[in-house]
Amino acid sequence: MKNLNIFQIVVLGIFAVLIVVGMLAFSGKLPLPEGAKDVNYGSVTVWGTLPSVVMESVIAEGLKGEKNITIKYVQKNKATFAEDFLEALAAGRGPDLFLIAQDEILRNLNKIALIPYAVVTERDFKNTFIEEGEMFFRPEGIVALPLTIDPIVMYWNRDILTNAGIVTAPTKWSEFYEMIPRVVVRDQNGNISRSFTSLGEYRNVSHAKEILSILIMQAGNPIVTNRNGILSANLKDGIDSAGVLSPATQAVNFYTQFSVSDKDSYSWNRSLPYSRAAFEAGDLAIYFGYASEYQAIKQKNPHLNFDVAVVPQADKVNVKTTFGRIQGFAMVKTSTNLQGAMRASLLLSGGGMIEAVAKASELPPVRRDLLANRPASAVQSIFYDSALISRAWHDPSPVETDELLGGMIEDIGSGRLKVSQALSVTQSSINKLLQQYQ
Repeated sequence: MKNLNIFQIVVLGIFAVLIVVGMLAFSGKLPLPEGAKDVNYGSVTVWGTLPSVVMESVIAEGLKGEKNITIKYVQKNKATFAEDFLEALAAGRGPDLFLIAQDEILRNLNKIALIPYAVVTERDFKNTFIEEGEMFFRPEGIVALPLTIDPIVMYWNRDILTNAGIVTAPTKWSEFYEMIPRVVVRDQNGNISRSFTSLGEYRNVSHAKEILSILIMQAGNPIVTNRNGILSANLKDGIDSAGVLSPATQAVNFYTQFSVSDKDSYSWNRSLPYSRAAFEAGDLAIYFGYASEYQAIKQKNPHLNFDVAVVPQADKVNVKTTFGRIQGFAMVKTSTNLQGAMRASLLLSGGGMIEAVAKASELPPVRRDLLANRPASAVQSIFYDSALISRAWHDPSPVETDELLGGMIEDIGSGRLKVSQALSVTQSSINKLLQQYQ
C-alpha cells in the first residue's frame, strides 16, 4: 500500500464505495443506493427504445436529491437502434448506458463492460430480480441490471367462449381439443370463418416464435443450454428408452396439428388474416400476445369483449412457464465515464425507479419485492403472475432464428420433412449461429 499514488488510492476508494452501494442496493436494506457524497459522477447518457416521455419523468423524479449525477435519456427508433449504436460507437460518441433485451445479449457482448460480482453479487441479484433476469449472467460478471419485463399472456374473447358454453378460459393445452369443435365455424366449402386458436402455421401467426418457445420450454427443453458461458442448441429429437418422444418433438407435434385440415383440432390455415387482426376483429377466440399489447387491442376495437389469462400449461408441467422479453441497462465498454455509468445503472434498477417505470408503461415490475405487492387490477394481476414465470433463451440472431423456425414449420406442414428431421436441421443451424459468439 505504501507504493500507491494518490490517484490509485482515490480509484480504489471509489470502487470500494461502489461495492458497498451495490450490496446495499440489492440486499433490500436501501430503497435506492446512496452514492459517495464527495464523488462527482458527472453526466451519463442512456439510450433506449422506451418512450422518452416516460423515462424522462421517471428519471427526474427518481433523481431528486441526487446532486452528484445527471442522467440524460435518449429515445431511439427500435428499427434503427443497432445501426445507430454501431455508428455512434465508431464515431466515439456512443452512450454510457443502453437498454438491452435478452435476445440482443450475444451480438453485443463485445461492446459491454460487465458489472463485477463484487459490486452486485449473484445472491443479491437472484434475491432481487425474477429468474429470467439471470440470462444476464456471464462467468465474468453481469451484462445488465433488469428494468422491464413484458410477458406473453393469453387474450381470450369472452363472447365467443360464453356463446359456446365454455365457462372459463383454458388453463391447460389439452383443453383445446374439447373446445375447438364448439368454437370453430366453417362455411359450406369448409373454409374457417371463426377460429379458436391460431396455432399450426407461422407466417400469419403473431409471435409464433414465442409460442413455440413456450411449448418447448414447458415440455422441459431449454432450447439453448448455457454451461459456464458455452452455449449450444438443444432441440433433441427421437424417442427415449421408455418409448417417450423428446420434449421438443412433443411440443412441435402439438403446435403443428392445428393446421391439419382432416383433424378435429383443425383451427387455422395460412389463408386467414394475421392472428392479432383476426382477434381484434372478433374472429379468433384465443390470441397469444405480449402484455404491452393490451391497451392497443382495446383502442383498435373498443367494443371487443375480451379478457386476459396466464398462458396454458402442459398437463404434467413441473415448472410453470411463459415467454418474456426482459430489458436491462448495460454499460458501454468505450464509455469515458464508466464510474458514472455504474452509479446510474444502480440507481435506475432501484425499487422506486422500476416501480415508476412499471406503472407508467402498465407492465409488471421486474423486481421480486414489487411483484409481492399484488395489484387490485384484474388485468395487472395476470401480468404479475406471468412476469414471475417468464423465461427465454439465448437467441444468437432474432431475425435468422425466426426464419429458421418458420422454415421448420413450413417443412413439416408441407410434408417435406418429418418433425424429427426438421428439428435436427434447426438445431444444427442454430448451433452454427451460436458458434459466432463462443
